[in-house]
Amino acid sequence: MKIFLALLITVITLFSQNIQWQNDFDKALFKAKVEKKEIMLLVLKKECTACKKIFVDVFSDKEVQKEVNKKYIAVVVFFEYTNSYPVELFYTQVFPTLFFASSKDESYLQTPLKGYFTKDDFFKNILENCK
Repeated sequence: MKIFLALLITVITLFSQNIQWQNDFDKALFKAKVEKKEIMLLVLKKECTACKKIFVDVFSDKEVQKEVNKKYIAVVVFFEYTNSYPVELFYTQVFPTLFFASSKDESYLQTPLKGYFTKDDFFKNILENCK
């Protein structure tokens, strides 16, 4: 019975589509290089209503989760904690802001999404910037 339970938990974890958010940019960058993925950095601000809403409206969507998990190492940081990410590279005054960066040199891969955005905005941004 214990083996079955352990196997069930493993299978659920492996096939779970939830985004595995990182909160340490340097560790995420290392992981992205190892896994040959790019960085997706979400910068939030405390007490920001749109920042909370983005998780419900966009990042809880299974299609978005699948796309993120396939291509990116996802990082979420708070603007107020500037030591948790390279703020000089990913500076913004609009929240939330979603950056897409190369794991090779941390350059922008696509135009950042600034302010509240929808699932459609997310996919449109990826498609337009991958040409």
